[in-house]
Amino acid sequence: MSISNLFIIGAGFTKAVFPEAPLNNELLAQVIRSKRNSTMERVWKEYGCPDIDIEMLLTRFDLDLMTANSPFGKGEREAISGEIADFVTRFRFREDVKWLHPFLQTILNDDIIISLNYDCFLERFLDSHEAWSPRGGYHIIEGAEVDNSPPDNPRNIRILKIHGSESFRLVPFYDKLESMTVGTVINEELFPVSGKNKHFGYMRDAGPNVGPSFMKQFMVELQYLLVDAIRFAESARNLIIIGCGLRPEDSYLWSVLTSFMKAPKNKRTFIVSPHASDTKEKIKKFWANRSIFTKGNLVAIDSGLESGLSRLNDALQDTPV
Repeated sequence: MSISNLFIIGAGFTKAVFPEAPLNNELLAQVIRSKRNSTMERVWKEYGCPDIDIEMLLTRFDLDLMTANSPFGKGEREAISGEIADFVTRFRFREDVKWLHPFLQTILNDDIIISLNYDCFLERFLDSHEAWSPRGGYHIIEGAEVDNSPPDNPRNIRILKIHGSESFRLVPFYDKLESMTVGTVINEELFPVSGKNKHFGYMRDAGPNVGPSFMKQFMVELQYLLVDAIRFAESARNLIIIGCGLRPEDSYLWSVLTSFMKAPKNKRTFIVSPHASDTKEKIKKFWANRSIFTKGNLVAIDSGLESGLSRLNDALQDTPV
């Protein structure tokens, strides 16, 4: 399968629209402040480390759960997923953002978007412009199948939310209630066009499925998304990184980049963020500064998204050097 563009979308994408939206190292404090006496706050106080970020905290929690050394249980872990999902609902798309329109022009039919965000701003934006639908648009994650289902994904753009999503739910198989899978709810709050006058959910679910942790012990459906993200990267022509700093500890994300660069000939990487040059240097360093990069095939656009997306479209039209 030939893919023109493979996108990696990070927290900087949402923050460009909502300045108060947290980056990864700010998420823990904001979630705790949003709800008094939350499960997240109780877990944070138990581990007693003031400067810890959310993935480090939940990695310790997950390790202790695996070794039965935690004072908390699976119920508290699921409650934390719910608190994170509830927090990010404030960053849903509410009204059109004109300066994001160049992004609509950048995404071609059959493109793949790897989203690291738990919020559904990106999906609501694309759905509102009828460029995407959750029916087929979440790749292998299925919505509740009922009459009057949403339209099929019009441009076959697929969003792989490899870290989970506020729209995902842990639900039992219809014929094996003791086994759980991942599905998506569909309603107008999440998807303003596809979900209009609809409210498709599940009679039983274990709440939202989000999981910041270096353990990456996800449900098998999210593991499938990771495998397919790596597979799609190998056949993509362009890798476009927007609002993501490529943290070195996210080994799965670096596996995607490694797959993309496995055969680097005629491939290009574009980075759009205020600190794009820093991310560019991380990439060069990861490949030990090998002579596979040129001015034309590894492009840093040091800019906020409002001006950076137009510059990205111009850069994509340039002939590689």
